[in-house]
Amino acid sequence: MYGWEAIPNNGFRDSLAKQNSSVRKEFEKRTQDTILAFAEQGLNAVLYYDNKNMGRNVSLVPTSAITGEGVPDMIMLLVNLTQQRMSDSLMYLSELECTVLEVKVIEGLGTTIDVVLSNGILREGDRIVVCGLNGPIVTQVRALLTPQPLREMRIKVGSWYGSVTQVSHKTLFVTSPLMFTTKKSKPH
Repeated sequence: MYGWEAIPNNGFRDSLAKQNSSVRKEFEKRTQDTILAFAEQGLNAVLYYDNKNMGRNVSLVPTSAITGEGVPDMIMLLVNLTQQRMSDSLMYLSELECTVLEVKVIEGLGTTIDVVLSNGILREGDRIVVCGLNGPIVTQVRALLTPQPLREMRIKVGSWYGSVTQVSHKTLFVTSPLMFTTKKSKPH
């Protein structure tokens, strides 16, 4: 938005309060246009901090994937909704479960696997089995790497894989997006 003064990784309401009046008016106009577009589709929408009835209204959470503004608000909203509406359904399983997003060879790291860890604990040195095109592949986790905190994995600001932008771990727990490097694997 023209004239918006970015405050990286800040809460949206705080960032909006620090903008000049013309930017705030432009935001209000765009918000009303968005609410109207939702209404045309038969949905009630309001800004998340004005939403008094989560079951009846869609919460709008303004965010920026570039500056990170609004992301803390979205995480807070998701956590609150999960705790309020799904507390009986949530459970932790110790059995390891990962979703593989991508497998690639990176110079200096070797074969890497991008995954989302959804259950269990993954440790450096663990022996894992991955489905391959020609059957199962048994290998060992050589390194567990994650992006810097509050850094979007899909946006390439610099190199996700450069030594400055990755964090190495010995152990990772559930709901972690991560990349791990493997030792030479052997098909079984």
